Amino acid sequence: MDFSSVPRAIGSLARRSPALSEEVLQVAHELLSLEKKDDDDSSKFREGILQLCAQDRWEPLAVGLYVAVDYLEQLTTRQTAGALDTTEGSTTSNMGVYVDGPRVPSLVPSADTTDTPVLLSVGRKECAEEAMVDFSQRLLDTCRTHLEHEEPRVRTLVAKVVGAQARYSSTASSGASSDLLGRQRVEMYASIGRSLRHHLATGRAAAEAAVAAKQQEASSTETTAFSASSTGALDDTTGWRALETNLQGIASYIHGCGASFLVEHGTDIFSQEDSLLETLEYCSVKHINRHVRAAGIACLEQVVQSCGTQERFLADPSLQKILVQVLKVTLGDNWSQVRMAGSVLCRTYLTALASCSSSATSLLEPLYPVLLPRMCLNRFYLAQGVKLYSHETWFQLFQTRNGMEAIAKHAGPVCRYYIKMCDADNHVVREAACQAVAELAQKLGSNPEYAHYLAPFVPMLLQALLMCFHDESWPVRDEACLACGTFCKAYPEECRPELPTLFSRWTEHLTDQIWSVREDAAVALGDAMEAYGPPMVEQILDVLRTQLPSAKDQPPMTREEYKQNQNDIDSHSNSQLYSCGSLAPKLRKGGAGRIGCSDCAITRPKAPWEATDGCIYLLREVIEKCTITDAILLPLLTELADICRVRHFPQADDLRTTLWKNLVVMARALGKQRFKRIYLDLFLDLLMQNLDDRGGASQLSIHAAGQCAEELSSFVGINIFRGRLEEAWQQDAFDRAMQARQGTHGSMRHEAAVSPFGPPDLIPSMGNRFSSSSMPTTAIPGGSSFTEFYNKLHKNGSLLACFEIRESMKDTSYHTVYVRHEPAVSPFGPPDLIPSMGNRFSSSSMPTTAIPGSSVL
Repeated sequence: MDFSSVPRAIGSLARRSPALSEEVLQVAHELLSLEKKDDDDSSKFREGILQLCAQDRWEPLAVGLYVAVDYLEQLTTRQTAGALDTTEGSTTSNMGVYVDGPRVPSLVPSADTTDTPVLLSVGRKECAEEAMVDFSQRLLDTCRTHLEHEEPRVRTLVAKVVGAQARYSSTASSGASSDLLGRQRVEMYASIGRSLRHHLATGRAAAEAAVAAKQQEASSTETTAFSASSTGALDDTTGWRALETNLQGIASYIHGCGASFLVEHGTDIFSQEDSLLETLEYCSVKHINRHVRAAGIACLEQVVQSCGTQERFLADPSLQKILVQVLKVTLGDNWSQVRMAGSVLCRTYLTALASCSSSATSLLEPLYPVLLPRMCLNRFYLAQGVKLYSHETWFQLFQTRNGMEAIAKHAGPVCRYYIKMCDADNHVVREAACQAVAELAQKLGSNPEYAHYLAPFVPMLLQALLMCFHDESWPVRDEACLACGTFCKAYPEECRPELPTLFSRWTEHLTDQIWSVREDAAVALGDAMEAYGPPMVEQILDVLRTQLPSAKDQPPMTREEYKQNQNDIDSHSNSQLYSCGSLAPKLRKGGAGRIGCSDCAITRPKAPWEATDGCIYLLREVIEKCTITDAILLPLLTELADICRVRHFPQADDLRTTLWKNLVVMARALGKQRFKRIYLDLFLDLLMQNLDDRGGASQLSIHAAGQCAEELSSFVGINIFRGRLEEAWQQDAFDRAMQARQGTHGSMRHEAAVSPFGPPDLIPSMGNRFSSSSMPTTAIPGGSSFTEFYNKLHKNGSLLACFEIRESMKDTSYHTVYVRHEPAVSPFGPPDLIPSMGNRFSSSSMPTTAIPGSSVL
């Protein structure tokens, strides 16, 4: 079915298989023909809608409801806009019907009616008021019948029809017909409310019994037994039919009524006993089904929107108490869908309070201890929709306020919540909590004005991070490493009592099975060197001297043996199954106390070569952050070059890949003259052997060697670099690699990519995480030839900004260049000042576009 437009929805009925009846197809044909006849009587069109809604199959029923929504919206638009010419070629403003979208509940976007004819232009002929009353009543009767339809698209359209009718009736001109329409609207709302309370009262057991009885009745040959946890559609993941539809219908109804909803139903909303708010609180917080919880939150959001900026409603104690309780729970829900709905409600409520200019501060301050910690943590949540939406919410709320000051003043609640989340069941939440803790240390700890607010909580935060060092999920351990290093830089004295424990954990993770954990353990040790100076440097040098030769102890293994071990079916069978949607295990292991999309646990033992690999990262940090004499450094690098020549195990190529990716960083830290004079020759022979593919090197190591050779030759001078190659085969290998890389660079283009932030062709290829040079750049010649310069930056910032420049001296074509703009939004300062926090991908990996040239910018 195609519900992108009314003509396509009607036309799709002819393509259904099995085919629909001739009667239905005839009705569909008549509706399509009526669409182009502006002078025809709309009563025929309404009758066609009702005929589709009376069908047994879900397809014509859904199309009938869809067309009814569009029809009512056009009538509503005409009523709200007055006498509006809707002849062909003009556009009508579709005010929208509330829908619960997959990411952010929003309004149906206004349709562009320029290319498609307007459905039965209602501006040409007045609809008979009595006929509209009858049409509305029959349509609402259809909605009551199909509140629990088995097809979810039908149930969603039922809710949309309720909202469309509510909006039409609430904007109708006064008169007898308007009163009848209003009475129908209120009766439908009361009917949905009774159905909602009935399903909540009967609970899950009655629904399960009904489903089991229906399925047993349908199957006469075999009996299907249902356990308490296996009841078809009635579980914690799929929808709960009438209950979910009732909530969606109420949300649509409130949206359709707008501000008049509180006028008509304010007493029911704010009454103390059996109020709608209490019902919505139960559905949003305590109900087992995620769709029901999300729908309940959506209803609360519409209640808040109906309050507008009226402080007497927004600050009502009963409403505020329920909203805070709902947000407290749902902003930390295990389902991303519910967490997203909670984030939307949070923004709606806080921005509504902030719009009360007279008392915004007094209204917001009491909410901060509960909401600020959850809002901050969700900026690091794994689900991108929640993360980006939370960033934008913070930016909107604190655009004119001091976010860092708000966090500092409420450091106690924030720290206590972060500590609690470091021990959450969901490994994604634990990972986000470690990142959030690291942000506290980086932002508050580095600010002299606010550092003292966080200092009393440093020991507790460190204990929480130390607990995460032993987490079974390696991303959590990864973030804990980085966070502890950041704390040592910001609060060296407060962390000193735990330094022996931290050093032991860091060196242990330097040999971890995951390469990013090894790298970030080295980064954390580098931070410790900056914080504690020479004594820490001496300890780290001892670790390097001890663990650097470990790769020589790696047991021999051929590539064939390695592949056979990797493809062994027994080692990949009977493992724990996890749900990627709920982030919960489908079959919990005995005694497992954690849940997550995957446990991210590594069960194989550590390999000796991994210790050498970690030492390469650590050696890079030592060279970058400390001043080391050649007497100490030369033996270490000489031993490193010798160890990386090993070839008796398949992972030796991974070891060399790590070396080539970090050697350029070491060279730049040492300086051109020093590196060229002392250290360059140590690695040239091994580098050329890897480039020449002698011994069957892996493609990853060959590529890394080529990139290293290119960057080193550019650093020391290509002629000098090539002159150091003593043998002809080395020079040939280098020339071939450079020619291949130049060909690659020459063919690099800005390939189209799909982005959630705009149309395609706006996002260039990001390249790999190791080198910003992998990002193709576009040169913009500067000078007086440019007569027009368009600089379009989003007012509040966006990930990428687009400059459009017209060169009028040649032609009128536009040249598009992409530059990096805002990487993140932080509560602690302007967006452009925020580095990548607690991320395994360093901020320097975000490539930017070079714009040479001059007076243009």
